[in-house]
Amino acid sequence: MRRRRHVAIVGGGFSGVALAAQLLRSGDGTLRATLLEAGERLGRGLAYSTTNPVHLLNTRAERMSLLGDDPTHFERWSRARGHAASATDFVARGLYGDYLEETLHTLAASAGAALFAAQAQTEVADVVPLSAGFAVALRGGAMLHADEVVLATGHALPAEPRYIRDPWRAGDRLDAIPRSGRVLLLGTGLTMIDVALTLARNGHHGDITAVSRRGLLPREHGAANEGLPRDIADNLLRGLRTGNLRRAVRAVRAAAAAAASRGLQWQTVIDALRASTEPFWGALCAADRRRFVQRLRPYWDVHRHRLPPATAERFANLREEGRLHVHAGRITGASATRRGIAVTVRTGRGELIRRYDWIVSCTGPCFTKHTCRGLERRLIDSGLLMPDPLGLGFVTTPDGRALGANGATTNLHVLGPACRSERWEHTAVPELREQSTALAASLLRERQRSAPPLRQR
Repeated sequence: MRRRRHVAIVGGGFSGVALAAQLLRSGDGTLRATLLEAGERLGRGLAYSTTNPVHLLNTRAERMSLLGDDPTHFERWSRARGHAASATDFVARGLYGDYLEETLHTLAASAGAALFAAQAQTEVADVVPLSAGFAVALRGGAMLHADEVVLATGHALPAEPRYIRDPWRAGDRLDAIPRSGRVLLLGTGLTMIDVALTLARNGHHGDITAVSRRGLLPREHGAANEGLPRDIADNLLRGLRTGNLRRAVRAVRAAAAAAASRGLQWQTVIDALRASTEPFWGALCAADRRRFVQRLRPYWDVHRHRLPPATAERFANLREEGRLHVHAGRITGASATRRGIAVTVRTGRGELIRRYDWIVSCTGPCFTKHTCRGLERRLIDSGLLMPDPLGLGFVTTPDGRALGANGATTNLHVLGPACRSERWEHTAVPELREQSTALAASLLRERQRSAPPLRQR
């Protein structure tokens, strides 16, 4: 019999589960996989570990199937369990985590223990190259041998953390904030809105202030199933294919104006871009990529990563009631005092000093040598990983192999949001599902090329 080639998948959030699902569905009996997740449950990650019902998916149910060749799989699963999920619904993120976990367990049961194992509450301490494959060191001293290692560890923790660094990895700390406590939220994106709604649901009635450099807030999803007319879409794509940032921006603005002239919402233009952003990003020069990240990314993020209507309404109510204030400014100083934390904010009107009881970082992921910790930091130090200069992720080949200090690391793959430096549009389910499918196919091809010959009995 052939020795089964072993794939270790580090990280059991969406990306890790999607890859495991594709390997299990392949029916290939000569490859086995082990999924290693540091958290208590599979399929959760940062996005789906919440149990708060006001935390909704930012994408409609029709795009959230784990199985790319079965687009209504999630909708059918949801309805079969008594949840009225239509194609255009925005469902609770915790429910989606249940879906991922249950679907994986169902596939694993059909394949059998010889082909797949999942280990929750298992932290990977290190990955060490061997003459053949890798030694995967687990926290506590155990060791696994793997022929291939896939790093699907998800988003990096926010940069420059202070006080509550990551409200989802330590969600109980949000519960500990007194209801009358004055809270400063650093950042005004989706994480900030989740935190604000969580505090409100906990009964918090104190002052909440959110600050970011531009004070931009995520926009709301528009009407479902609006398509961009062919002529507008063609002009838009021509502007993207130039590989020039200025021309691309002009093309997007022109498409939005043309769509508006026909009674269509600007959201149709942003949605039409999704299939083209990866090749567009790949064609940009390094200088244009840097300009985009430094100048345009905040505007792109608030238009691309939008709010479900119900979430937008809840957040608007907090602002109208005077319970939450949003400011554009930069934090220039902070110091502990007897009356709280004195924070200096530089705005367009000068510097303001205000006191808060709690500060929560909502600034989003950042991949740098100084912000990465744990396994990723050890792999950077050992030369197996290299952070992207813009802090978007790790440097990889186009097919996701890790690029380290000495070039590509054979059989070490990066999967998920950490590939954003190569792919850009790589934080949502449709794109992550596509990458997982492609990597599964690549691993299966590699198995066919490298499998040892049959042993004679």
